[in-house]
Amino acid sequence: MITLKHDNKLNFPTIEMPIDMEFPDSSTDYKQTNIIGVTTPLFRINNITLPWESISYMKLTCSPVPEVTLKFVDSFGLIKSLDSPGHDNILYLQILPPFDDAYKKIHLSFYISSCNINGNQVFLTGSYYVPKWFDNVMKPYGMISSYELFETISNDYSLGFCSNMDGSTDERYIYNPNLSPVNFLSNEILYSGEKEHVYTWWVDWWNNINLVDLYNEYNSVLSDDDLKIWISSNNLMETTPDYEVKPEQRTALLCNLPSMVGDPLYINQYWPQTSNNITDMNYEVFSMENQESYSTLIQDGDAHNDVFTQYIYGGELVGNYDYLSQRACRGMFLNKINSQVIQVSLNRPVLGLMKGGHVNMYWYDINQLATVGSDNSEIKSNIDLPDDVTLGDQTSPINKTISGQYYIMDVEYVYNGGAWGCIYTLGRPMQFIERLNPPDKKAFM
Repeated sequence: MITLKHDNKLNFPTIEMPIDMEFPDSSTDYKQTNIIGVTTPLFRINNITLPWESISYMKLTCSPVPEVTLKFVDSFGLIKSLDSPGHDNILYLQILPPFDDAYKKIHLSFYISSCNINGNQVFLTGSYYVPKWFDNVMKPYGMISSYELFETISNDYSLGFCSNMDGSTDERYIYNPNLSPVNFLSNEILYSGEKEHVYTWWVDWWNNINLVDLYNEYNSVLSDDDLKIWISSNNLMETTPDYEVKPEQRTALLCNLPSMVGDPLYINQYWPQTSNNITDMNYEVFSMENQESYSTLIQDGDAHNDVFTQYIYGGELVGNYDYLSQRACRGMFLNKINSQVIQVSLNRPVLGLMKGGHVNMYWYDINQLATVGSDNSEIKSNIDLPDDVTLGDQTSPINKTISGQYYIMDVEYVYNGGAWGCIYTLGRPMQFIERLNPPDKKAFM
């Protein structure tokens, strides 16, 4: 599992959002988390806080560093008052958790990479920014490992550091030839790794550099206890003075059962991703939103039928590190572990499910029964779901080809017109397909 090795030392300005709502006793001080929560993202440009009700669209991604797209209504001409909207202006984003004390708020800074103003409509894009992050550097690091390199870079830029390792043995001479940190790390990760290990990296939404051994993560099957997350027990996104969101701890289980409509972990849509090499194994995909089903193929990167498995990592270690062999073997490994890559859409952010984590998913072939009610209230919090569920006069079987435990490869948050949407990219290797609830385990495999 990925753990925090040290926290970041950044100091961003707090976005204090003025609350002006037509409620009785509106002068009462309310906690921001209880008033706005994840209902609206909060933004600040330099020293100007944007009214939360002016935000019409936001998209937040991370590949491998956070990027943001923002559209808002500038009724007061705040942006026009800036001398030159562009790279010299800093955009701050804050997303508050729905309740206190369970998760840290997302607090990021971006430089404005593009700005388009049309009347009072402003469209901005922002690239991740911390001081000196885009400065090119010429620096020798000596004979060090990937783990030591990423830990050093995190300290150099006051970022946190997360990993599922305590060190690595891929020592080699490392030199930055005049690249920015993001380009340098993206280039160096290609040559990192060792026997039965391959690494990836990203900066998460809490300003931590993550260095992760994908081999360990993809071959791990977490138990129910290791998959516990906090979600909101109140499914209504209300904003009233007496509104209180209570946290509830539950196993991270995504499901498309109609009984879960309105639940934070309800899947409203699912679709597959593709890769270059394929097998002839078909499975059906169903969209809850469009009420359509179609077939696709499970992707298997092992084009040589496991012939190369025993020497999938061919690089030498300390002293004679084989850069080219390691890079080629890393590519083969990524194709192999990404055999089945899917995307699922949820109706709101779930801060307990982030890039680099694990999640269970049950998909029932409900088809046209998607809107039919059922008496399955206990299913929400019970991981031992049945192999089929009866809705009306029909029985919908669980799709064992799709269901199982996945590694979270990427996360995207979208806020559009007051409504949230969250897209999770999930992946797992071919050997985990159709291995559901084995007799000796309750967890998915």
